[in-house]
Amino acid sequence: MKLILKKSGSLFFEQTDERPEPQKGYKILRVLCCAVCRTDAKMWRLGHRDLLLPRVLGHEIAAVDDSGTLYTVWPGQACGACAYCREERENLCEEMKIIGFHSDGGFAGFVRVSEKSLIPVGEDLSPELVTFAEPAGCVLHALKMLQPQKSERAIIYGGGVVGMIAALMLREKGCSVTVIEQSQAKISRLAALAAEKEIELCKDTVNADFDLAINCCASHIAFSLCVTKLRKGGRLGFFSGLTKNEEIDTNLLNLIHYKELVLMGSYGPRKADMLEALSFCSQQKNGISQLIERVVQPFEVEELLPSILAGERLKYIVQMSGDGRTQVAQEDNRPQVVACPPELQRGLLKSARVKALIHKIVPTSDNTRGAAQKKVDMKTKPLGALGRLEALAVQISCIQKSLTPDVTGKRMFVFAGDHGVVEEGVSAYPASVTVQMVENFLGGGAAINVFCRQYGIDLAVVDMGVNADFDAHPLLVQKKVAYGTNNFAITEAMSCSQAIAAIEKGAESFLEKQREAPCRIVGLGEMGIGNTSSATAIIAAATGRSIADIVGRGTGVDDRGLLRKIEVLEKALHLHKPSGTDGLLLLQTLGGYELGGICGAVLAAASEGCCVVLDGIISTAAGLLAYLICPEVKDYLVAGHRSVEVGQKAALDFMGLEPVVDLGFRLGEGTGAAITMNLVELSCSMMREMATFDEAGVDGSTH
Repeated sequence: MKLILKKSGSLFFEQTDERPEPQKGYKILRVLCCAVCRTDAKMWRLGHRDLLLPRVLGHEIAAVDDSGTLYTVWPGQACGACAYCREERENLCEEMKIIGFHSDGGFAGFVRVSEKSLIPVGEDLSPELVTFAEPAGCVLHALKMLQPQKSERAIIYGGGVVGMIAALMLREKGCSVTVIEQSQAKISRLAALAAEKEIELCKDTVNADFDLAINCCASHIAFSLCVTKLRKGGRLGFFSGLTKNEEIDTNLLNLIHYKELVLMGSYGPRKADMLEALSFCSQQKNGISQLIERVVQPFEVEELLPSILAGERLKYIVQMSGDGRTQVAQEDNRPQVVACPPELQRGLLKSARVKALIHKIVPTSDNTRGAAQKKVDMKTKPLGALGRLEALAVQISCIQKSLTPDVTGKRMFVFAGDHGVVEEGVSAYPASVTVQMVENFLGGGAAINVFCRQYGIDLAVVDMGVNADFDAHPLLVQKKVAYGTNNFAITEAMSCSQAIAAIEKGAESFLEKQREAPCRIVGLGEMGIGNTSSATAIIAAATGRSIADIVGRGTGVDDRGLLRKIEVLEKALHLHKPSGTDGLLLLQTLGGYELGGICGAVLAAASEGCCVVLDGIISTAAGLLAYLICPEVKDYLVAGHRSVEVGQKAALDFMGLEPVVDLGFRLGEGTGAAITMNLVELSCSMMREMATFDEAGVDGSTH
């Protein structure tokens, strides 16, 4: 088998046992596994100056020859004759050829490799850990130039695989290490490793005067912060280059002069670096193992590339063939996102409407993101001084593909439905409260009515599955699938066709209103007694977290009621054993009609390029279903607020989202989303109206 990049954004899976033609000076290896590097994802999306198509990518390789000898591969093929090769700096060779760029790489059953590039593995390492020799070699090469000393203080920007490898190496050398990472999902995932190795892993730090700084993410802001955080005479390792076509335009570069900083660039490893890196991997088996996101099959790779490109995940390793060796035991066995492979979500393939929506959803533009961030940075303020408001401004700019974003037209949907699981005693309130609260919405007396009036948000109430009928009302959208779900503690919550109908009707609700009066931002709330049970079960199944870890009190059950809720939900998961990667199946077995409606509305809004603001745990669980069905929706999602329900955090961490506000809310209805919609509108005004340093005649160097 092999994965062939035929054109930008198109990875073709070919089932073949064909071996490359023999060639003098080369050896044919059978690939056991090959890790996915962010460079692979960038070439898939953006191409590369040295890339000749079609091409088999992959350069982090573990493979065996016909005798069973295990090798890793130095990706370079150096000429051996130029000045750099003679200086033993073959990684800078003038005639360098790189496997996976100039020749076919490791995403194949077999690979042809120059004998000069082969590195026998003498260490006791699994093939999965062998694939870390290349990134570890890159880091080792950089640190050799930086020459870290015992007791020095180091700061690393970027807590991905490379950043954490650098942190582990620096800790081995006795350095104090701080790693700055913006993804809460990564911080949560790596918290145990960081604690074990005494690495400070956080989103930001007020500490300064570091001896060493290394930028391990492609961000001009990270580079600038490295410069500011260093003490006089400090050393900066410029490890990760900037994003393609990105520029640095800042007076902070003058600090290199004033502080007499040492700036060292680092490109790639020498062969000797990779050989040495194998020893490091052997000594740090446990730590390196925790950097593995998941071992995947070749057909899954293309669906994972967007999240890899976005820097949202750790290391995926592609299993190309087996050799009977023991694989790495991963402590975190969370199911990961694979969008609609043929053997999953078969029901959705029957829905032309859902398929059409998914087809229209595309990731937001990296080019727009860079331009928007640059515009925000040049406003009359210190970098990052407006906190989350800046991130919101950049996100909405990317969604609208405009540096002057506007959210004229704001709409809130409250989806309502009843739940059969209420008969198990999981709620403090009877199911009749759902009907009463919908009538309260229609009468204008609920909290969400007040919030929407205050912020000028159009409100619509959608009956997806309430166990009653309502008279016609201007606020009411009638999309009832059934009069409540089944009790999912004893059977599936709904049929497959009902789950599809819920998604379709939720999408219809958004699209019909959109045709009447377009909106640029939409909030999604809910009402349904028993729906925190449904949401918690879905989140547990999708994230791999236990019910006991993430269950909450919902409408306010007492301690005895909470124990009953845990018992019921654990029984339901044991009964259904649903696939955590199949959003449709999770909705069918554990969901509610209002969750399906929200899921459909998310897909529809994203397909129309509309920003989606989620609310509490139920809205977030429904957003998670949409994310499982189509991971690209993440770019359009904003987490409105942090709910008191702890399960919401598990879902947000899984999707890599961070809530905008924390007001201790646990109401639902869309109340937290309404507040954040107002903040998004404010961020757009800031983006359009706040002056830059040049416009205001302010010297940016003073900020």
